[in-house]
Amino acid sequence: MAERRLQQTRVRQPEACAAQWFTRRSSAVSRGEGDLRRRGPIRRIRFAEHSNLLQCQSIAIQGFVPMKIHRSRFLPAFVLSFSLLVFCAGHAAEPSNVIAANAERVAEVLEGERLEAFASWWGFDPNDSTAYLQRAIDSKVPRLIIDRQSSPWVTGPLSGVSGQEIILQQGVELVALKGAYRPKGDCLLSYRECRDIILRGELKDAGKSARIRMRKQDYQSGDYDRSEWRHALALYDCENVLIQDLTIEQSGGDGIYLGTTAQRRANRNIVIRRVDCNDNHRQGISVISAENLLIEDCRLRNTDGTAPQAGIDFEPNHAEDLLVNCVLRDCIAENNTGTGYQICPQFMSGASRPISIVLENCISRDNKQHAIHLCSAPKDPPSGSLHVKGFLAERDAMAGISVQFNPWDAIRIELEDTTFRDCAAKDNFFPPIYLQGLESEARPTGGIRFTNVIVKDELDRSIFKIVDRTNAGLKELEGEVMLERGGKRSAVRP
Repeated sequence: MAERRLQQTRVRQPEACAAQWFTRRSSAVSRGEGDLRRRGPIRRIRFAEHSNLLQCQSIAIQGFVPMKIHRSRFLPAFVLSFSLLVFCAGHAAEPSNVIAANAERVAEVLEGERLEAFASWWGFDPNDSTAYLQRAIDSKVPRLIIDRQSSPWVTGPLSGVSGQEIILQQGVELVALKGAYRPKGDCLLSYRECRDIILRGELKDAGKSARIRMRKQDYQSGDYDRSEWRHALALYDCENVLIQDLTIEQSGGDGIYLGTTAQRRANRNIVIRRVDCNDNHRQGISVISAENLLIEDCRLRNTDGTAPQAGIDFEPNHAEDLLVNCVLRDCIAENNTGTGYQICPQFMSGASRPISIVLENCISRDNKQHAIHLCSAPKDPPSGSLHVKGFLAERDAMAGISVQFNPWDAIRIELEDTTFRDCAAKDNFFPPIYLQGLESEARPTGGIRFTNVIVKDELDRSIFKIVDRTNAGLKELEGEVMLERGGKRSAVRP
C-alpha cells in the first residue's frame, strides 16, 4: 500500500507538488513509532512555466516506507529508569539539564541503520548546542528532528547539507547564541550549493509554531560591527527546497536570503510557504537570484533597521542574476519601515534574461513607503513582465505603485483586479500611482495595462503623477482607473 501511494504523480500546481513531496516523506513514520528504510532515491521537485504561473512535476517517484522499531532490543525497561527510557526513545520529555550524547543511536545513524534521528541524540546544552546540532546535521541523516526541550536550542552559525529534511517540533525555538555572530556575514543557518532540502516546523492543531530567532538589538548596538548580512536563513545556489511553517524573526539581516556563490548560479525550484518573517533588520525576504520561486501564504512584517527595510526585495547584484518565474501568492506585507513589495533590478541590463514576477492575491498594508516599488536600471533597463493580480494596498505611506526608470518597451506591467486604498494620504510628493521615466535617453514611459483597477482616495489631487524630464512622453498606457471619492465613481486615464 505504501509503495502504491508513492507512484509517479501527474503534473500539479507547485503547492500540491511540494506538499506531496513533504507528506510522502513525512507520513511514512510517526514520531517515536517507526524508523525509515530507503526504497529508492529521495523525491525531487521540477518546476515549469505554464500560463504565466508555476507548475511542477514530481519525479524520482520512490521514497521511503516504514519499518517498525522494536524498542526492547535497544532498551530493556527493567534496567533503566523511566526518564532515561523516555530520552533514549527519542522524546526527550522536557529535560532541564545538559543531555549527553546517545552513542548507540548515533552509531546506528552513521552506519545507515536509521534514516530518522532526533537532534538530542547528539546532546543538548541549554547554554550552547552549536556543536551538537552541527554534528547532527553533518551525519546527513535524511530526516533530522530538532526535538522540544524545556528551553530553546541555543546555537551559533550552522551549515546545512543536501538531501536532508530538518523538522523543528512544535514549540521549538532555535535561538542565536548571545555574543556570537561577530563576523559581518555570519548566518544562523546557511546552505551553499545544496540540493533536496526541507526545513519545516511541525504544526499540529493550530499550536505554537516553531521559531528561528536571532538577536537583532544586539547586532544593532555598538558592541557589533554594523552589518546587513547576518541573515537567519541563507540559501546560496540551492535547488529543490521547501521552507514551511516557521516564524523567522529578529535577524541581523534578512529573515530569508536567496543569494549566489561566486559561480552566480541562481537558486532554483524554491517553495516558501506559511512563513512569518517578523522584525528583521534589512528585509523579510531578499531575492538576489532565483528561477522557479513560489512564496505562498507568508507574512512579511515589521522590518526595521537598515535600508531598504522592505517586506520582500527582489534585487539582483549582477546582470547575470535571474528573476525568472517568481510567484508570490496570498502574502501580506505590513508595517515595514520600507516598501511592502520591492523590485529593483538596477544592476541588470537589456542583455539580462527577462524577468518574470507575479503578485497574486497579495496585500500591502501600513508600510512606511510604497506598496509596490519597481525601480529599474536607469541606463539600460532589463525586459520582462510584472503581473499584479487581485492586489490590495491600504494605508501605505507613499504610492500604491511606484515605477521608476522603466520605459514602455522594458518590463511590461499588468495591473488586474487591484485596489489602492488611502495610499500616500499624508505625502505631499507621491500620489497613489507614480511613474518616472528614464533620465539618460528619450524612451517613453509606459508599457502598463490597467484592468479593473480602483483607487479609493479622498484627497483633492490627481491620482497620477508622471515625471518625464527628457520629454519623451508616454506610450502604451492602456486601460483606465476607477476613482472612488466622496461617494462617487469616475474613470480616470493618465
